[in-house]
Amino acid sequence: MHSTKHVLRVVEARRIQHPIFPAIEKHSFLVRAKDVPPGIGLGANARDAKTFNKRVYQDVKRNLIGEDPPTPGYFDLMNKGITIIAEQVRRNDDKTYEIVVRPNQGIVDGGHTYKLICSLLNDDRLRQEQHVEINVRTGVLTDMYAEVSRGLNTGIQVAQHSLDNLAGHYDWLKLDLDDQPYVNQIAWREKDEGEYDVRDLICVMEALNIFDFSNEDGQHPVQAYEKWSGPTQKFSRDAEEHEKDLKGSKYFRLRTILKDALKLYDIIRRDFYEVYNDAELGAAGKLAIVEQARGDQQFTFPFAGLAPSKYRLTKGALFPIFAAFRNVVEIDPDTGNARWREGFDEVLELWKDVAQEVCRVTKTATQDIGHQPEVLGKNRGHWSNMHKTIELFVLRRQLAQAHTQAKRIPTKAKVS
Repeated sequence: MHSTKHVLRVVEARRIQHPIFPAIEKHSFLVRAKDVPPGIGLGANARDAKTFNKRVYQDVKRNLIGEDPPTPGYFDLMNKGITIIAEQVRRNDDKTYEIVVRPNQGIVDGGHTYKLICSLLNDDRLRQEQHVEINVRTGVLTDMYAEVSRGLNTGIQVAQHSLDNLAGHYDWLKLDLDDQPYVNQIAWREKDEGEYDVRDLICVMEALNIFDFSNEDGQHPVQAYEKWSGPTQKFSRDAEEHEKDLKGSKYFRLRTILKDALKLYDIIRRDFYEVYNDAELGAAGKLAIVEQARGDQQFTFPFAGLAPSKYRLTKGALFPIFAAFRNVVEIDPDTGNARWREGFDEVLELWKDVAQEVCRVTKTATQDIGHQPEVLGKNRGHWSNMHKTIELFVLRRQLAQAHTQAKRIPTKAKVS
């Protein structure tokens, strides 16, 4: 196969000679997206640039056509551009350059960006204002192509929660929890120090998300345990959608029960060990679903302000229990916010009533499904069974209350 030649019509151009390897030159061009030449190969690219189904590439497309942000012209500021290994760069004039690419050379990074731009070259949505940076490397030894490609394609992606923190999406959450003694133990972004993470808070809200997982539809928020990123991305999309009106945000409407929910989270996690032992179900400390602190250390429970303990329930076993308390969460018809059906004191009483049965159901699940916490935490059947267990106790309490109230209503005296 022969080398190919590609003409670049540029807005700006810059050339740098490598300080260590004088044969290597780095050329940087700012090019209108509409002027990107098609047909450049990806012979040196370590990634497959054929598919566009991932969300990140759909986001790139929206940026490219000016949908997000809505003002065209930002694309080159939000995209790291395209990098090409080439045999030669020739300058025709100040605004025109020609690059020569051998078959084993070509795009080493930015292949998806290049494919997207080429797919839109004849699309009117690709605006004149959009630009892209094209970086060309010449003089690179052939045996270094793979290393260069690998290095450019191995980037550490910024975590979604760090981006959301930067965007201010957690501001209302910080404000709501500002009066709590544990607020300084929460990490809001990467590299923040904290025993807990903002994603823990999001998963707690997701577990009780009555808006997406009603008590009647049979669906359960398994992702609250199964995949941290799922609820975090949902929170992010919800925040973006309701940025101008928080009242429509599902998670903002769950804030009304968050502090109590965190208390319940801690209470269940600490109580399980003692309740299990008291119910004479066996030795809780021997269960794989119960964690034991190392050495002289103890687990703390800051959300509920409980005394430290040597033992606590693992998240995999905790979340199906905790999420089943959606049975006592409802939507306030006046505000649209989430609320406890009979108040939080009644929730705590319900936990006392149901705790031993919850331990029995959990023990049976470990025998039938598996002993490891991740097995319980990901098993849809167990989530459903736990939800039904607490639902039954709620119905029994409601019947008992109705029966008591009926006794208090005096019967009418017979008319003689």
